[in-house]
Amino acid sequence: MPLFERRPHGMLLTEFGVALLARAEGGLNELGLARQEIEALCQGAPWNPSAPILTLSIGKQRLLVFIELMKQRHMGTVAKRFGISQPAVSLALREVEQGLGLALVSRTPTGIVPNSVGERLVFRLRRALVEMAKAEEDIASLQQGITGHVVVGTLSLGRNWLLPQAIITTTRVHPKITVSTIEGTFEHLASLLHAGELHFILGGLRPDEQMVGFVLRPVLTSGIVLLARKEHPLCASLPNEGWPGLQQARWVLPHRGTWTRSSLEATLTENHLGPAEVIVETADYTVTRALMSDSDLITAASPYLFQDDIASGALAVLPLAPTSQPRAIGVVMRAGGSLTVAARMLIDAVVAIADRSMIR
Repeated sequence: MPLFERRPHGMLLTEFGVALLARAEGGLNELGLARQEIEALCQGAPWNPSAPILTLSIGKQRLLVFIELMKQRHMGTVAKRFGISQPAVSLALREVEQGLGLALVSRTPTGIVPNSVGERLVFRLRRALVEMAKAEEDIASLQQGITGHVVVGTLSLGRNWLLPQAIITTTRVHPKITVSTIEGTFEHLASLLHAGELHFILGGLRPDEQMVGFVLRPVLTSGIVLLARKEHPLCASLPNEGWPGLQQARWVLPHRGTWTRSSLEATLTENHLGPAEVIVETADYTVTRALMSDSDLITAASPYLFQDDIASGALAVLPLAPTSQPRAIGVVMRAGGSLTVAARMLIDAVVAIADRSMIR
């Protein structure tokens, strides 16, 4: 597609050129930051700040092989993935090191271990390549209407209803948008978001000290309810017995240290009860639901996590509520990052679905 309009007095960027320029500047900015970080780590030692790797001036396959090697740390694995020989993988690494004039890894009997310079370089390279991938999506959207692939990191809150409904809404209006989800701990997803490999994370927001480098967009708040299967004996007994009626309860709960578990434990202590008798520890919705459906195990959870089960009557909300501070649920984005049109559309749909939610 044309990037410039040729005019008598010069050239003017087309909309395609504007889109490409913005992403190219983002990628080059990452490489500029790589130079600064390498310079600081070298502490005056000689190296080549004009190395081809710092302008992406090496062959695309060698660049991708180098990045994958720094990620996998094993030449055989990388060779198999790209269908090349191990000497070719070794050559890609050597080419980058020779260009920089720096060692980037330590060789061990089991593979390679990136040093601090190698880790910062590959982190910035991954971000730069993400910007280039976004350029392709931006240009495709200008050509074909809104299109693109959105990668979302999902935590438990919102995974079962908020994100699916947002995806349905978005792809119905814009059928060329596709979505992938990656599940994991917040720490794992945060590392991927920092590297630019996720567009955003959706789920329960963490304390401020865990959110450095991110931009937060809360969409709703949630407390905690106690849940049991329909017609569980506690449904009838708790209105009369109150908290002492839970003394013999058997629980399926998330692991210690989670917001839900900590809130429940604090409430039990406030009501002079002993620790919960936890039979199963899991954060998996499917496992928790199946256990409660076919046994007398009960749980504590955000009502959003089991919204459909509560609405259908499959699970009952017990008449006691833990005294927890409401927790914000929302979108986590990388500070300084630039979202694609498709990612912005999906986030807008998440916000709209949350605004229409019946649970408050």
